[in-house]
Amino acid sequence: MSLCMVSDVDQSVADRHQMRAMLMNSVKPILFVTTEYEGCLDVIAMAEAVAGGEEELRRNPICACYINVTSPLRHNAEALRKLMFMAGKALPTTYTPVVLRGTNGPVTVAGAVALANAGELADLVLAQLKRQGAPVILTGGVNDMLDMRTMGDIYASPENREVCSEFAHTYGLPIFGLGGASDRKLPDQQAAAEAAFSLLLEAQAGAQMVHDVGYLDSGRLHSLEQIVICDELINYVKRFMQAVVVDEETLALDLIDEVGPHGDFTGSAHTRRHFKEDWYPRLLVSPQLRSLAGGWRQAAACAGARARGPNPRPASARAAAGRSPGAHRRDHGTLTGLRHDRLTIVRSVHSSAWR
Repeated sequence: MSLCMVSDVDQSVADRHQMRAMLMNSVKPILFVTTEYEGCLDVIAMAEAVAGGEEELRRNPICACYINVTSPLRHNAEALRKLMFMAGKALPTTYTPVVLRGTNGPVTVAGAVALANAGELADLVLAQLKRQGAPVILTGGVNDMLDMRTMGDIYASPENREVCSEFAHTYGLPIFGLGGASDRKLPDQQAAAEAAFSLLLEAQAGAQMVHDVGYLDSGRLHSLEQIVICDELINYVKRFMQAVVVDEETLALDLIDEVGPHGDFTGSAHTRRHFKEDWYPRLLVSPQLRSLAGGWRQAAACAGARARGPNPRPASARAAAGRSPGAHRRDHGTLTGLRHDRLTIVRSVHSSAWR
């Protein structure tokens, strides 16, 4: 998902510029948003060009469509047209009947999830009627908390996410989680803490796709530095979630007997074989950050430096993405003049997260 909206281009084709930037600068799966139905057609045409054709994109989809719905009980025409188009092509969607608790749904978690679930089941039925087996990624309706003190949408609240995931697991469908985001305006200590908690919660809840990494200020701001910090946190969580292997090699009982009570294991071949399996931080603890003074500021600076790296997308794919998506409904002109450096997503900062 793009970190931000394109504002320096014709807004009628801004979603095409956004998709072009992501296709040209990232090899991560893309969750795209379009403002209208025609934009969805163009964006899929671009993805097909990069993937190598319609059938190749269907066989190995590199993107999914994020569809916002008016409410769980009222499904607007644009959202339904996108859903039917994507289902017809057997391409994945996330159909999101957002419930902001206390405004367009009950303030209680149970009531909000029940309402959102009704909206998602309607989307699931419609997609299957269009094409049996059409891939759908559930969202739980997001169910964000409304801060009654400020009337602001709270991204990092601890409520509800586990419940949404349990619904998806019951249905045997993937779930679209939310993690790595913060309600702070800067990538500071609070932002890191909220990102860490939300990423760990989503991992333990079993979310297959986690979005909004790097979002700040309840989704109103983005931060490349926050993405790099979250990359570190995600790798920590991934290591935490790995099962412990218990076999003859890892138990090392013979080695324990050999070393005995007075020896050490530092120089053993067993240690040399396995020590790199442990998680080693690349950002939060490094030789440059040995001094406590200004440590967090140095970490943020290192994150900023790492956020701008080489483009991982092959030149041929970038060329395909750079061409005009064609005139499905009208002539959109040539997609030029877009700054790509502010629209790169996780893979462009060398993230190994969520592979």
